[in-house]
Amino acid sequence: MQKSRINLMLCINVAVLYALAAALIADAGTLVLVIVAIAMALSVIVPMLLLRKGISRVEDDLKKRSNELKVVRDQLEGMKSHMAKVTTVDDLTGCYNNRHFMELLTQHRAMSERGSYLFTLIVVQVDQFADIVDLQGLGRGNEVLQLFARIVKAALREVDVLARLEADKFGLILSGCSEEDALIIIHRISQLIGQIQVNEDDDIKVTASGGLTSFHGTETPDDLIAHAEQALEFAIEQGRDRVAGYLYAEPEASSEEG
Repeated sequence: MQKSRINLMLCINVAVLYALAAALIADAGTLVLVIVAIAMALSVIVPMLLLRKGISRVEDDLKKRSNELKVVRDQLEGMKSHMAKVTTVDDLTGCYNNRHFMELLTQHRAMSERGSYLFTLIVVQVDQFADIVDLQGLGRGNEVLQLFARIVKAALREVDVLARLEADKFGLILSGCSEEDALIIIHRISQLIGQIQVNEDDDIKVTASGGLTSFHGTETPDDLIAHAEQALEFAIEQGRDRVAGYLYAEPEASSEEG
């Protein structure tokens, strides 16, 4: 559009100049008329060519800068996505990390406080992780954790949450699940975990122990974690490869002394 306007203006100027020249040299000879015409044409064509070249150079520069800006924007978006992932995801297993898990647990607790929303918290530990590391090294132990995480993720729904809390300990938030429903899910996960084969030449069977608790309206996120871990400790004391529930007791109301 801009080029068309410039060309139109130049054409108008040329026509005006030719008209003026014709009027001024009406009585002049043919040779003089030709020289004047050539001079006038050059005086218009040369600036026009230079102007076009300048416009093309500016357009090329703008296009180059636009492409550079697009590359920078893409890089910034990639960095933003990477930083968000770094702050929420465990590098080894691809699960959420402990920090983000606590944030999600706080959100679930708030939803439960506002209405009839129900959820169950489970802390699960891979029973043989320490033995595998001692016998076959940390690399083999990490492979077991990665496989464990994939199995648990496959058994959960999209609304559920899985996070790595410690080296061999994972946290689960089962959305809309009572403790009875959670036991069914954990039983299914345990069956799948039993299929993990550490090494073809040994007899190590991978199992997991778990402790679960639900929100009763008063516990903080730290309380919920502590209750689930207490239940987990009890399950381990009973021989591992099992799940125990936390026995919740209503807090006693404090009395004021008169």
